Order: sequence, then C-alpha cells, then structure tokens
Amino acid sequence: MIHSTRRFSLKAKFNLAVALVYLLAAAGSLVAFAFVTHSILGEFAQRIAVKQALLERNKVMTIIDREEALARTLAGDPLVRRWAADEADPALRQAALEQLENYRRQFRDRSVFLALKSSARYYIAERDQKGEVQTRILRRDHPADAWFFETLSKVDSFALNLDHNPSFNVTKVWFNVVVRGAGGEKIGVGGGGIDLGDFLREAVGASDEAVSIAIVDRAGVLQAWGDPDVVKRNAMERDDSKKTTLYSMLRNSQDQQRMRQALQALDGSPQGVESFPVHLEGGETLAAVTALPGIGWYTVALVNVSGVVSSRVFMPVLALLVLSLLAVIVMVGWLLGRIVIGPLARLNRASLEVAQGRYDVTLPVDRNDEIGQLTQSFNAMTAKVLDYTQNLEQMVLGRTAELSEANDHLRESRQRIMESLRYARTIQQSILPRPALMDRAFASHMSLYLPRDIVGGDLIYLRRFEGLSVAALMDCTGHGVPGAFMTMTAHSVLNHVLDTLDSRDPARILSRFDGVLRETLGLHETGEGSLDCGLDMALCVIHRDGTGGGRVLFAGAGLPLYRLRGGVLTEIKGDRRRLGYRGEFKEYAYTTHEFSDCAGDVYYAVTDGFLDEGGGDKGYCFGPERFREMILAHAGAPLKRQAEAFEHALALYRGARKQRDDIAMLGFSI
Repeated sequence: MIHSTRRFSLKAKFNLAVALVYLLAAAGSLVAFAFVTHSILGEFAQRIAVKQALLERNKVMTIIDREEALARTLAGDPLVRRWAADEADPALRQAALEQLENYRRQFRDRSVFLALKSSARYYIAERDQKGEVQTRILRRDHPADAWFFETLSKVDSFALNLDHNPSFNVTKVWFNVVVRGAGGEKIGVGGGGIDLGDFLREAVGASDEAVSIAIVDRAGVLQAWGDPDVVKRNAMERDDSKKTTLYSMLRNSQDQQRMRQALQALDGSPQGVESFPVHLEGGETLAAVTALPGIGWYTVALVNVSGVVSSRVFMPVLALLVLSLLAVIVMVGWLLGRIVIGPLARLNRASLEVAQGRYDVTLPVDRNDEIGQLTQSFNAMTAKVLDYTQNLEQMVLGRTAELSEANDHLRESRQRIMESLRYARTIQQSILPRPALMDRAFASHMSLYLPRDIVGGDLIYLRRFEGLSVAALMDCTGHGVPGAFMTMTAHSVLNHVLDTLDSRDPARILSRFDGVLRETLGLHETGEGSLDCGLDMALCVIHRDGTGGGRVLFAGAGLPLYRLRGGVLTEIKGDRRRLGYRGEFKEYAYTTHEFSDCAGDVYYAVTDGFLDEGGGDKGYCFGPERFREMILAHAGAPLKRQAEAFEHALALYRGARKQRDDIAMLGFSI
C-alpha cells in the first residue's frame, strides 16, 4: 500500500535547514563579530596605552627637568660654591642665604636646601616656614641623615630621593645635586623638593577606570601610584624586600618576567616604548612602559581593555548584521522554494500517480536547467515504462533466452578452463620430486606444497648426482598460471645449469642460474612488452658419506636456511640479491655456507608464504618467531609427522581466512 501523505515533507525539511543555516551563520557571525571587536578594542587600547605612557613620561620629565635644571643651577652658583668652601665668612653667609631665598621662590614647592660637607650642617627653607632658614647638624649614625652621606659617597652629579616626614605625614621628592669646589671635589649637596602629593597629581595625573599610571624604579618598586598609602609605605620602608612592587600586582610569573624584560630593554633604548598584555585583578590589561632618562625610573600606563570603549557602542552594527543576514536567508529561502521546491513537488505528485498505475502522466517542460532536464527524464521514463508494460511479456521471454544462452556459454568456458588448470596442475606436479627419490637423497625428509590456487609459483626441486644431491626451494613471481609458468622455466634453467656447469658450488650455481634466466626471459630488454620477473631460492648441495654423516653446502638468494642442531635452531640468511628481475645485469657473487659433521642435524627451507600467512584475532602474519617456536615444539617428532603438525598449526592459525600466498617447505636430515 502506498501512502500519499508524508510526516515530514521536503518543504518542511528545507525550512528547517534554512533555520539551522541561519542559526549557524548567526552564531558564526557573532563569533567573528566578537573576535573583530575584541581585536579592534585591543589595538585601540594598545595605542592608548602607548600614547598615555609617552604623555606621562613627558609630563614627569617636564617637572623633573625643570626642577633638576634649577637644582643644578643652584649647585653651580658661584656665590653658593664660595660660601660652601668658606662657611665661616659672615658676609658670604648673608649673601648666600639671600641667594638661596631667590632659588626657593623659583622651586615649585618653595623649598630649598644646602648641606655642607665640611661642617655637616644642613640649611633648609620650606614653604610652610615662610622662607625662614632652619639649620641642624647631620649625623652619620642617624638613619634620617643617611641620604646625605650616601649622596656624597655614591652620587656623581644628581639623584632623586624620597623622604617621608611622619610628624607632618608628608612625603617629598628631593632633587639632590652635588656641589663641587674649585678643584672639582665634593663640598656639599644642594637642591629643592616637591611634595609627593603634588608630584603624584602632576606626574600620574587623574586616573579613571580604564587607565592607571604608575612610576617605578629599576627594582619595580612603586614610586608613584594612584594609591598614596602605597607610596608612603614605600618611602618609610628602608628594607627594599618589604616594599610594594609592580610585580606583586601582576597575577602570573610570565607577566612578571615580561615586565622585567621590558625594563631591561628600555635601559638600552630609553626613548623607546614597550607594550604588551598583562593580567591584573580588573581583567585583561595592556601595559605600555617608557623610561625616564637620567633618573632610572619608568612610567607604566595600564589600560583596561574592557573599559576603553563599551561593547554597547557596537550593538547597532551587530543588530544591522543580524537583520541583514536574516533578510538574505529569507530571500534565499523564497527563491529556492520558487525555483526548486515547487517544481520538485510537482514531480513528486506525478511520481505518486505513476506509482498508482497511471503511466501516461507527462509534465510540461518550460525550463532548460537541471529541473527541466529532470522533467524531461521523468517524461521519458514514464513513456518507457508505459511501453514496457505493454510489451513486457515478450521482452521477458526474449531476455530469459539470452540469459540462458549466456549462462551455457559461461558454464562451458569455465569447464574448459578448469580442465586446463587441472591438467596444468598434473604437469606441474610431475616436476616435483618423487618420494622414492627423496628417500634415496635423504636419511629422513618432510615437505609441504600448498599452492594458493590450483597451480602456484612455489617449487621444490631435487636431483641426484654421483656422490651428492642438489635440493632447492623456489618462490617465483606471481600466483596461479603465471607463477606456474615461472616454476617450469626455473626448473628447466636449473637443470641446464647443473648439466653445463663443472662446479657443484651452490654460490656459483646461483650466479650462473641468474645469468641464464635473464637471457632466457630477455630481462635485459626494456620498453613495451618487456618482462620484470624473477624468484627467490634456497639451494643446498648435500654430500652423504653413507655412515650417517657428511656435509651440506648452502647458498641463498632471498631465502634463508634453518639448521636444528642439539635443540638449537639457527637461521642462516641468504644473500639479499634475488634472481632475475629487469635491470642492468652485473654478475653477483653469492655466498656459500658449509656445514660439516651433520649427523643428527635437521635442515629446513621455507618460502615467505608460510611466514606471511595471516591469522589470529587481528590477522597478523604467522611470522618468524612463531615459526621458530613451531619447529622447536615438534623437534623430537619424525619429519613426516612434523609435516602434518606444521600444516595443522598453519591451518589452525589461519582460521576461516583465505590463503594469501603459495606455500612450500622442505626439511631433511642426512
């Protein structure tokens, strides 16, 4: 029974697909929009950070340069220097103090000082003292006076010094300039200072939630920061390890290391700017660092990316993007419905009519595109179905007769082919060694000959001569009929070589065999129709002395020989050079291995089809290790029993899988 209704029509599926595409496109657009806006904000924040750092550096340097220049002018004033050299002169004292008052009025903070080395006397006039000069004696054992003695001993020209007065809760930045005498010797320290609160307001400026400014020294200690308590604690703390640093504000060691590298880089390039992202409590932050040349400090601008520009600014753009995408999706859906879904629906209805037995249905073809071609094909199909239904019986009878005749031909052809293959197997088996010949050649022996197909490309060879026997195991190129032809060729070539060569050295036999095979098959020729085939061979020459002893000579081309002696199985590898195959012929000297006193020894040769046979749970190869274990496990059994055991072990390992390759094996003792 054919149902004309559908639970989920193509149109519904198409609408659902359009909705999914819209959702996916919208999600992708949102992700792309977020990525782009984040990149824009990051770039904008980085530029703000760099410009802010440069601005703050210029503001700080403007303040410091002015105060430093005024302090240097004071230290180089001839009147001040003469009085510093002759402090006891009352006239010089009066004139110098008046000169200091002039300088005090020019300093920003209306503060000036002069400390003389000869008397350790400290003269200071500050704004809150209305210009009155205060004096006291500086002492080496007083921690608050250490700055003077350190400046004289360590500073060559100029230094900045932070000093906190707990009595007035005031922290000041002092500009200390060394005063030198006529001979260039240090005779005092002079300069001015500014209140740190004013300094912070001038240097750091007003911070907002997006931009923060810090001034740090080479150790990262905060010298100026938006929180004045931190700066005051650093000013009062004499132990550098206990001071608050910029590094302690960074959330991970990578940011701390990056900040240290930036400070080091600016030491070598003080006019540059280092900018990079860091992680603070407030979220993703971009840092820009500049150096303050001459004082060993740095300005650090920290810009919070999320606070630079609100994401709401981009909402109109996002809304326009979503609406545009929706409009495109709706338009595409409408066009596809009109161009594709509608015509397909008509075709579907027509198909249902055909399914119900109306074969005379035709549809108008009004388009030249794929839908039009599909409509033409539908009309042609219905016409052919109508014709078939009207002439079906006659066509079935005719086709049945044709198939029956073809099957008869196939059956006859297969029978002839199988007869030919069975006869080929008989021919190939005729060149295998007879049991009687093997009984005369060996004290005991075993053999396995398991071609993959009716005929195969592996061959066991045995030929007796006066006083010796020549045994060989060959693995020729190919399977089935091609492999069988190769075994016949190899058998004839080996007979020819043994008949014409005056040596029974297996290495020389292999070399001569290689040359004759190449000449026979024309392997030196190139071009269309040229052959590329060959074989592997394990060749043994056996000398028996009639007393159960003797010797075995072995040479291999691609195949090894296994020797079982005293319960130990040894693999004697053949040469890697194989026999035949196309290419430039160069005579190769194979290697002969000789084994004497062979009484009790058993020798095995096997083609790679045995070792490569797949089986087990995962279809892995039988492999050399499993082969060795198999031989050792049955070493005490007679060789004919070993052949049965080996074939059974291989079949058990292979299981239900098909045989991969031709398999041949020869074992003997002398």
